[in-house]
Order: sequence, then C-alpha cells, then structure tokens
Amino acid sequence: MPSLDADAAAHPKEPAGYLPVNDVPRDRGTPTISPEERARIEKELTAARDRQASAASGTRDR
Repeated sequence: MPSLDADAAAHPKEPAGYLPVNDVPRDRGTPTISPEERARIEKELTAARDRQASAASGTRDR
C-alpha cells in the first residue's frame, strides 16, 4: 500500500459547506416583484431585443 508524503493534506474532519440536496430555503411570503413590475420589465426587454435585432439586420445588408 502506498504511503502519503509527510506534507500531504489531511482530509477535513467536517464535510464541506454544501447544503444537502433536500435542504432548501423556505418559500417567500411575498413575491420578489409584483406581476405588474414583471410585465413592465418583460415589455422593456422585448423592445430592447427587437431594437437590437433590427439594428443588426440593418448592418448586415451593407
């Protein structure tokens, strides 16, 4: 059986700080953002995506 070097690191006595698979935080009592705020953000992101797509297609034709 091979022996370890004198300067080899020992295994930690306690496991790493990872959570067990089923140990998850509780659900929030209130949503992080309201449905109206979410709809507004989605609308802004969709508009930005459409602007970028039209700008990219405009430079491709040149």
